[in-house]
Amino acid sequence: MSDLAAKIDPLPAHQSFEVSKYSDYFMLKFPDGRPFAQVSELVSRGLVNIQQYPSVEMRAFAETKRIQRVFSHAKKFGEATMTVEINMYGSVTNSDVIGEELSSAKLFLQDPTRGVQDIEYCNPHIVEFSGIEEPKPENLGRNLFVESSEPFKIVREERKKFDHTVSTIYQSLTRSRNLEGKKGGALVLTPLLP
Repeated sequence: MSDLAAKIDPLPAHQSFEVSKYSDYFMLKFPDGRPFAQVSELVSRGLVNIQQYPSVEMRAFAETKRIQRVFSHAKKFGEATMTVEINMYGSVTNSDVIGEELSSAKLFLQDPTRGVQDIEYCNPHIVEFSGIEEPKPENLGRNLFVESSEPFKIVREERKKFDHTVSTIYQSLTRSRNLEGKKGGALVLTPLLP
């Protein structure tokens, strides 16, 4: 493990790794292609179907201090486990399909904290409601993907129409308005809703 620890650059706050398939699992790899870590079996199974989309690139980010702490405490490779952030970069035209693939594997996208500078952010697992602004992720890292503008605008407009429809339906629901609690009897302490 000391040879892996020696390859970690202690200066940056975060390390960046390529994510690629290696045998039955996905691996985090150093820029020179040497394996750093194995991705868990659950996540590896979920990422297998994403490989068929050539426009998708994956990068992993981990805190340098956390990596150093894991290396200092672990005696064997099996003890060296940690959480990393895996970001997916790709065409927004594939975002809904990628989201469905990940959902079927019980994997869900979260807001990234690194590696999103100058990149249009689109998370297919987020439902947007009109009037509620989703906070933008922190812009750190380098530009790993440049989006083509025309297809992106078309998909973005379709997404906005869909989100507006869902928001309109949600706001039209009236079942929960003006509900009054009713007494249920001497033994029931909580008011009951009709």
